[in-house]
Amino acid sequence: MSLNRWLPLLGVAVIVLTACGEEPTEVVYQHLENSVEHEQVFEEQQEPLHSAEERENELFEEIVALGTDEFEQISTLADEALVSIDSRVTMIEQEKESIEASYEEFIQIEEQVSNIEGEELRSLLEDLKKTMNERFENYQALYVAYSEAINSDRTLFEMLKQEDLTLEELQSHIELVNESYGQVNEQKEKFNRSTDEYNEMKRSFYKAAELNVRYE
Repeated sequence: MSLNRWLPLLGVAVIVLTACGEEPTEVVYQHLENSVEHEQVFEEQQEPLHSAEERENELFEEIVALGTDEFEQISTLADEALVSIDSRVTMIEQEKESIEASYEEFIQIEEQVSNIEGEELRSLLEDLKKTMNERFENYQALYVAYSEAINSDRTLFEMLKQEDLTLEELQSHIELVNESYGQVNEQKEKFNRSTDEYNEMKRSFYKAAELNVRYE
């Protein structure tokens, strides 16, 4: 789903290591930042997704501006939109794989929890785990909502290729599409909040662990 206009990405931090050996906190750092790297594919999908959505909106406007006697042109434009929708399906699957790879990397910090010294650090790490789990769950819900919205879009353009389509049928389905994207926006907001919270907690952990990091 096109998230670049609504959602922040995971923050990137670069550590300046001074010790010869890796401390547990530094191992945690490596997993956290590797997790960010896994989301590069997720980030790369945002602009093409947004462009595809915009083009489909343009195609819809072009279609509704045509008369019923221009059915061949309507069908051609609808086919173009359906191809675009297929491309969006591919992109959100790549997004999903990226987020899942990021999460799989993240959960490896569990191996280091018992090695972390200090109650404050362990508590911060537990909070970080909880927030990332919530973020992952929010993404899964967002993925489902967006997939349903895409299916609604697909049905819309398939309906527009039907010569016997009535105005009532079209209006009814447009309402369904709008409701679907209302659900998408709700899930985006949740994902947005959990990403912000995660980034803040990660900064707090790095600070408390006295890791010498710089942010990009």
